[in-house]
Amino acid sequence: MGEAQEYTIVSIEVLAKDIKSETRYLPGTARFLPTMKNPYLITEPTAISFSGGRTSAYMLWKCLEAHDGKLPTEAVVTFANTGKEMPQTLDFVQACSEHWEVDIVWLERFMRPVNTTKEGNKYSYEMKIVDYASASRNGEPFASLTQRPYLPNPVARFCTKELKVEAIKEYMKSIGAPSPYNCLIGIRADETRRAVKIHNSLGGGQDRYCPLYVDGVTAADVGRFWKNQPFDLNLPNNNGVTDWGNCDLCFLKGRSIRMSIIRERPELADWWAEQEAKVSAGAGRGSQFRADEPSYAQMKVIATDQPNLFDFGNDESISCFCGD
Repeated sequence: MGEAQEYTIVSIEVLAKDIKSETRYLPGTARFLPTMKNPYLITEPTAISFSGGRTSAYMLWKCLEAHDGKLPTEAVVTFANTGKEMPQTLDFVQACSEHWEVDIVWLERFMRPVNTTKEGNKYSYEMKIVDYASASRNGEPFASLTQRPYLPNPVARFCTKELKVEAIKEYMKSIGAPSPYNCLIGIRADETRRAVKIHNSLGGGQDRYCPLYVDGVTAADVGRFWKNQPFDLNLPNNNGVTDWGNCDLCFLKGRSIRMSIIRERPELADWWAEQEAKVSAGAGRGSQFRADEPSYAQMKVIATDQPNLFDFGNDESISCFCGD
């Protein structure tokens, strides 16, 4: 007989998050399976998508820990910069690189109009490798997208696709990675709705995997980790969520979150209002990031001059690829 093997009985709910494979299981069933391996081990070409937040940084640390502090050659850590991240986010990405002695590839992607009368693509894209010193800090990559006659919005979130997913995809292709390649995304076990949608999914040339979800990591776990580190992201921590993370006033963030940020930093609304005005002028009609809400110019007025006129309550943010 062969060597005895340890087995664990698991339900379909556990299977859904604990296995990275092409196998699909019927609801309500149970299977005897070998005990799972470390979800942070990397054996294939893999992009570790670092959003610049505490959660994805913790995921990076766990990957380093799984490989005795040094990532294998198959792994690449990427940070896709839109130019609208808070300065503290860029500082944090650089701090992780320096403290943990890990290379992080900083990427930016720009849209350029194509001067042609022929049918086909009206725009081309340029992916750049930058670093902490040369990274855009005034929204330049994002602003390049507003040359289109309409803005990104909750239905057409092409900002995420063009500035993050495609930037990473182009870089991985440039270094000879296969398609699809593995992409680790920092979504936790307490972000179930997001995790179920993204984990073990194929899209944008990526085979997406959420190791923190598989490992049962929660916001509390991430919070405890950072309390014991010699550095941290210098942005407010709201019960494990960094409201100021990713793009500062991203239209996918809840209105109450954006309003609170504008109340504290009114000038941050100006860039978003400028993009709405630019696209509106070019299209000859009103254009907003969210047609179902006030414009950013109006939100700035409401937040600063009429703070008690509207109560947006505790509306939820819309999930995005970006992660925390």
